[in-house]
Amino acid sequence: QILVTRDPVYNHPAIRNGIIVGRQPPTYLPLAILMTICNPLLGPIALLFSILSNRAFNQGDLKFAEKWSQYAFLACMITIVASIIIYMAIGFSLSSIGLRGGHSY
Repeated sequence: QILVTRDPVYNHPAIRNGIIVGRQPPTYLPLAILMTICNPLLGPIALLFSILSNRAFNQGDLKFAEKWSQYAFLACMITIVASIIIYMAIGFSLSSIGLRGGHSY
């Protein structure tokens, strides 16, 4: 059993407004920043979800913090896959190697 207090002198970071919030879900902020650098079109979406997750936890809303955390992870994974596909398409279009592996002269 954990004691929950509203004492302003004892303000533990895991206790907000007299209720136990719990552990902060991962925000994936470093991954979202990396995805923003790799793909400036889709990366900011992951960055936004990561910031929203952190803000929701700081307001004491663990449910929405977990939701935004999952969205941030999903946006990061979609950005990784989209970036790989886009960069491979650019690489194939700029190279002289065709899809069948032959060289065009």
